[in-house]
Amino acid sequence: MIAALVRGLVLLSLASAIGGLVLGLLFPASAAPDLDVARARLRRWVATCLVILLVATWAELLVRTQAMSGASLGASVAAVPSVLAGTHFGQILAARGAAVVVALLLSAERSRAFQAFVLLVAAGIALSVSLTGHAADWGDVTLAVAIDWAHAVAASAWTGGLIALALVAGRREAPWSRESLAVVVPRFSRLAGLSLLAVAVTGGYNAWTQLGRVARLSTTTYGRVLIAKLAIVAVLVWLGAVNRYVLVPRLAPSSAARGVGARVFRIARLAVLGPSRGAQAESRVVGYVTVEALVGLAVFACTAVLGEVTPGRHVTFERKTTTHVAPLGRSGVAGPRPGTVTPPRGDVERGRAIFARLECATCHAVPDPSFVPPTRPGPDLAGIGARHPGELIESIMNPNAQILDGPGYTDERGLSIMPDYSDRLTVGELSDLVEYLRSFERAAPPATEQAPAGERQP
Repeated sequence: MIAALVRGLVLLSLASAIGGLVLGLLFPASAAPDLDVARARLRRWVATCLVILLVATWAELLVRTQAMSGASLGASVAAVPSVLAGTHFGQILAARGAAVVVALLLSAERSRAFQAFVLLVAAGIALSVSLTGHAADWGDVTLAVAIDWAHAVAASAWTGGLIALALVAGRREAPWSRESLAVVVPRFSRLAGLSLLAVAVTGGYNAWTQLGRVARLSTTTYGRVLIAKLAIVAVLVWLGAVNRYVLVPRLAPSSAARGVGARVFRIARLAVLGPSRGAQAESRVVGYVTVEALVGLAVFACTAVLGEVTPGRHVTFERKTTTHVAPLGRSGVAGPRPGTVTPPRGDVERGRAIFARLECATCHAVPDPSFVPPTRPGPDLAGIGARHPGELIESIMNPNAQILDGPGYTDERGLSIMPDYSDRLTVGELSDLVEYLRSFERAAPPATEQAPAGERQP
């Protein structure tokens, strides 16, 4: 719960900073009293968001360090330097913190060129979020990370821009003129439309990669939260369409959206809601933007939860298997059981590298000092080398064949939360990984252990 709250704060502060920077670049270059006040307010808002992001990044580092070490808060603070220097997650957060400091120092500059540069830095910060999320399960330099990054930037420009626009245009003590609204709001509306298109495409890809099957929308926690998020986004899209196709044209008829789609939307809205009341266009536009910003906060809440929930793709079967091991039937799991497959001897050092690449230490404690304690629930692998190699292969390639009960080891249907590696490992890599696991029956895995000549598979 705390991890989701911290991640939500990271997402919200980052998106608000990106949205504020984007909105500032949409302002016309010509001077106007109300827009000059808004520019100054936007700079303060962006700086505030960056400060919050810096604090939230430190909080995320502390929360993750405590989860890794399982120690008290004070002991976790002492372990932070080790996490920063010795883990992939720590190095990504260190880079994020440095980038936030750079953006914060430059955010006070009034030059549009400086503001554009700060926006680029903020987009780079968004990459750090993708690199510490589910998209990075396939590696850092992958299509999944690139698409998740594009999704984050587009969503931030849209929803973060809504929040910034509501803050600077909705203040009663300094209302915007009709002329200023007629210039800025249509520009932002067009940007929001492009962002929505990017969000839809990249979000569809993310949903496909994280779920794998449409059925998992209703059968997994991840899928149900995603459905809730999509419903909220649909409300946000409707409000934005009303603003773009109905209210903005009243500010400036020349900026009215034309085409078949715009006419169909206006007719549909008239048929469903009837003729609109005669409130001033300025107040209605600002009111809708404010409501959109509030709905956007709910989207961020769902996104934060999705970042902490196990993706639906980890579910490899749609029902509980008959070989499920009950808590009282585990008397024989500590010793070897007959196996039908004996792999060729592998290499321990290569197996260690594969273990690290797959981030297995995220869930499994191992008697190897090169890995930090796990941050998620999973069986301790100490002594697992005493088992038959065939059993180790089965546990890697078919985790639901024999399921070990434990806190957080299974999902709500009793299936293992262990990822499916059946299409991610070659035979040689599997042999190396099994050899590394077999080394755990010794005191500690050796630095390098080569297979005897002729025993490795080419």
